[in-house]
Amino acid sequence: MASGATPSGAGSGSVLCFPHAGGCASFFRSWQPLLPTARVHAVQYPGREDRFAEPAPESLCALARAVTEEILALDERYSLLFGHSMGAYVAFEVDRLLREAGVPTPTLVLSSAASPALRPPVPYEEDADVLAYLERYEPLSAELRQNEELLGLLLEYVKDDLRLVSGYREHSGKRTGARLVSVVGEHDIPEIRTRAGQWRDHAGAEFVQVVKAGGHFYLRADPPVGLIAAELARAGSLDSLSRKTS
Repeated sequence: MASGATPSGAGSGSVLCFPHAGGCASFFRSWQPLLPTARVHAVQYPGREDRFAEPAPESLCALARAVTEEILALDERYSLLFGHSMGAYVAFEVDRLLREAGVPTPTLVLSSAASPALRPPVPYEEDADVLAYLERYEPLSAELRQNEELLGLLLEYVKDDLRLVSGYREHSGKRTGARLVSVVGEHDIPEIRTRAGQWRDHAGAEFVQVVKAGGHFYLRADPPVGLIAAELARAGSLDSLSRKTS
């Protein structure tokens, strides 16, 4: 489920990251050195990298249940869940399931994702439609386009994930008790940039919106580690205060 390292002297919180459609846990590998006093783990979706032989989940909620069950089985506790694009919806569902299990996460950071009720249509059947969809978010490199085997593999990953996103309807009426932070790139596509703020409808407590320089994948050039570190520090301070006053 998760990959990452526990650095020596860790103690300022722990983060679980959820990749975008077609993404892998290794997308977040560079974050651990940037957050040296925290633990940074990332979810590996079935069918990716070291889980290549595993079948795709039946639904986004089934994926969230599987992740939650592993978190609970490993007795992990996370201070912050970070979901990017498709990962935002998976993180939102995992947050809910963890709360139901009595182990709530203080902070939920949802990146580059429209509010689920306002999510743009998602194609997942025809290669040409999926390629056009991907190009709206981030142009594919010439090297990738010319490598038919690698491109075909990527498209299979993406189609599996977009099928999950397209079928996700269980968000209706759900709210989180976590501090909910919505992050969006100022040059993301309009359907996301203008609808990310509607995550406030799913916030049962605090809601904050942050606009970053860049587009849908703003975090490639500028990982939001400053924001994450600040949120971890905030959650740690509140936890300390709660223990002192209890």
